[in-house]
Amino acid sequence: MSDVIEIRPLTRVEGHGIVRLYLDGKRAERVELALIEPPRLFEALLLGKRFDEVPEIICRICSLCSTVHRVTSLLAVENALGIEVSPETRLYRELIVYGGQIQSHALHLFCLALPDYYNAAGFADLAAKTPDLLKLGLRIKSVGNLIQETVGGRLIHPVNIIPGGMGKRVSRPDLLKLQGALEDVLPAAVETHNLFASFAAPTRPLPRHSFLAVQGETAASLFGDRLDSSRGRSVAVTNYREALPENVIAHSHAKQSRFEGEEVIVGALARLNLGMKLPPMADKAFIDSRVKLIGVDIWGNNLAQAVELIMTVECALETVTNLLNKGAGPVGPAAVTPRKGSGSAATEAPRGVLIHSYDFDSRGYCTAADIITPTAINQEAMERDLLALAREMESADDAELRHLLEMLVRAYDPCISCAVHLVRL
Repeated sequence: MSDVIEIRPLTRVEGHGIVRLYLDGKRAERVELALIEPPRLFEALLLGKRFDEVPEIICRICSLCSTVHRVTSLLAVENALGIEVSPETRLYRELIVYGGQIQSHALHLFCLALPDYYNAAGFADLAAKTPDLLKLGLRIKSVGNLIQETVGGRLIHPVNIIPGGMGKRVSRPDLLKLQGALEDVLPAAVETHNLFASFAAPTRPLPRHSFLAVQGETAASLFGDRLDSSRGRSVAVTNYREALPENVIAHSHAKQSRFEGEEVIVGALARLNLGMKLPPMADKAFIDSRVKLIGVDIWGNNLAQAVELIMTVECALETVTNLLNKGAGPVGPAAVTPRKGSGSAATEAPRGVLIHSYDFDSRGYCTAADIITPTAINQEAMERDLLALAREMESADDAELRHLLEMLVRAYDPCISCAVHLVRL
């Protein structure tokens, strides 16, 4: 008879989940990762909504990832309706996505992952053991918050980025404030990389997976028009449905996705393994840590996020400088004429590939909506890694097994709220 080890709830992750490990004697037979957050049903909620309501609604799928959802939604809406935006508008969108990445990576690295390296029970215990490190992380996160508040109009569910442009241009004094804050925090981002580079990864080996990321020839980092895998396959984002189908699974409220029939990993580690272009200081950090990042398993993802912290601070700084140099260019909103059309867009969210796709009728009302999130893509790889780890740890005691299984899930940095959006159960 099989026994079941259940980790309920998963701790220090965004959202609610359960790991169920089914044993036959001491051998792990299978693993279920159940993402049990109440389903958001957002794809159904969007039906019948006007094109300008769609980004307003969908960014509420999650508070942590609201910015990148809104930007990706805007891009898909504009692709469907043939809306062109100004270069300055594109810079603002890049900047706010970088801000979201800074905020999310700092939160994950310092508040969710770092306690594992200091044998701390959680955020409060870490504050008692290493208060200066926690303050460092919160200082970095505050700059990401500031970018989102300044560009988006508020920290969560931004209102200032709209179809065709911006509601209000960011003032020069506010841009200069952002510039100063980013320059001030860049050494802290480098310090974060050095900290995580000093940690040894768990010695338990995991299966090697293929990586998947958004790529583009001329697009800014984290943006692109195709999906590239480490197996050398490349698919235009407009053809994502054939390459990345979703399937409903019985034990989870999130659908699973495979890329051309293969389970893949998305996120910071995937982006670095697929050759994301890096600015100078991030590139140096990447070269220094290359052996711990290239061709490794998911245990390298925290260090990859630390490299990306440097990258996003540098990229945000460059973007602010470009905005200051451009002066008062047009930010819209551009005139929009509703029409029948379909549009898709993909962006790199903090946790990996995020896809939005919509159909609209001739009046600009949504007739179909499809969203694929990073955690849904990673879900099958997480289950495979959990099973492999459990089999490696057959002789371990229950407490050690539970700890490393949770640590493995945290390495993926799942965002469960984003993933649970079934149309029906």
